[in-house]
Amino acid sequence: MEKLLAMSATQIAAAIRDGELSPVEAVQTHIRRIEEVNPVINAVVNENFEKALAEATVAEEELAHMKGHEDELPPFFGVPCTVKETFAMTDMPWTGGSYFRKNVIAGQDATAVKRYKDAGAIIIGRTNVPEAAMWIESYNTIYGRTLNPYDQTRGVGGSSGGEGAIIGAGGSPMGVGSDIGGSIRYPSFFNGICGHKPTGGIVPQTGHWPPSGEGRSKYMCCGPMTRRVEDLMPLLKILAGPDGQDGSVEERPLGDPDKVNLDGMRVYYYNDIRIAKADHEVKRAIAMAAAALEDRGCIVEEWRPPGIERGVDMWSACLSVKEGPDFHELVFGSAGGEGLPSEILKAFIGKSKVTAPALGMLLLEKFGKLVPGQLEAAAALVGKLQRRIEKKLGDDGILLSPPFACPAPKHGEPWLKLNSLGFCSVFNVLEFPGTIVPVRWTSGGLPVGVLLTGKRMDDHKTIAAAKAIEEEFGGWKMAPVV
Repeated sequence: MEKLLAMSATQIAAAIRDGELSPVEAVQTHIRRIEEVNPVINAVVNENFEKALAEATVAEEELAHMKGHEDELPPFFGVPCTVKETFAMTDMPWTGGSYFRKNVIAGQDATAVKRYKDAGAIIIGRTNVPEAAMWIESYNTIYGRTLNPYDQTRGVGGSSGGEGAIIGAGGSPMGVGSDIGGSIRYPSFFNGICGHKPTGGIVPQTGHWPPSGEGRSKYMCCGPMTRRVEDLMPLLKILAGPDGQDGSVEERPLGDPDKVNLDGMRVYYYNDIRIAKADHEVKRAIAMAAAALEDRGCIVEEWRPPGIERGVDMWSACLSVKEGPDFHELVFGSAGGEGLPSEILKAFIGKSKVTAPALGMLLLEKFGKLVPGQLEAAAALVGKLQRRIEKKLGDDGILLSPPFACPAPKHGEPWLKLNSLGFCSVFNVLEFPGTIVPVRWTSGGLPVGVLLTGKRMDDHKTIAAAKAIEEEFGGWKMAPVV
């Protein structure tokens, strides 16, 4: 069991094709792991065990019929996986963590879900998110709070927090998350796994709630979350490409990480963005990653992009001035315009159906609307910063930086670290790809990783650098979950 739970999705798929592992065994083993850890961490909120086992049985029969032609099977045939609850899955709840959507049942699969299924994956469960998928702690009034598998006093990140937690705990070898401000990268970092936020506009959002809105479509990205780096690009290639429904997605060729020559690649690293500074644990991970890449022939240099210290301003401004649903609409839906005052009053007596972070975001949104001129000025800085960074990176450069100022914070502490959002959020409005890879663990057992960011369509370069770092330090280690 332990050997299987340590394997990458690619390794599991190969073992199934080679006849060394059956789809039923792969699915059963991961279900048992979920049953063991989920009562503690509350990461999987919609079980799909019965259907998954039935699909695995059918897959086993198909495998027998394909004897001698296993290379014709889909790339992740028989591999169990999980998906974030914000992705529609036929006949399953589709709440996005919002109490006012608690009775919504999806009528069809999201594009990301369908593409995973078409690739042969078997979905064993769906995972928890914050309310309306807009916070960096994953809890809501429908499913409750998800706890970090390495330390249950700490959060798992958001909004793909349940996904990060169950992969970190060994309950799933791969999953799919979404990211409009760090929602793949924070959970991957906090839970010690690998995650990739793609270049904007290459993966369809069809069937994802909340929707980003047409004006923000390239800021919100769907991408893979995995145990191992080697799974990121194969899964990204499965997810990428037009689906005929999301008009913002273009057909754009993805590079090959295996063909990236690290010798001579330029790596620019930084540890602070002025408004937030990495703590000693994260700084050490940055230094270790920089040294590992330098040993591979990279040219490593300290450089913080001028202007990046206003990243949070740029991100929040772009979300405010671009066309798309506001947060009030996402949280309350048809509850009406009196929803916020009513829920604030209820919160004082402990009866609100809206979480404290969501109420805070709603108040911040209202305040932001009072200064439209400032918002537009901040949004105008995005193009300048994008050009500045792309010019510096050239054809062979990437950025190395903290995903957050510290390892997974204790529950409730993210409110005290809001400036740390600037490490990730700005790259959404710049449309840059970013890869998370674990580097080390603290003395208390918390994972500490790094963020590798590239120019648009340089996804393969950040993944290649992440693979080198993983090879040097060993990568993900399954959380003990005590």
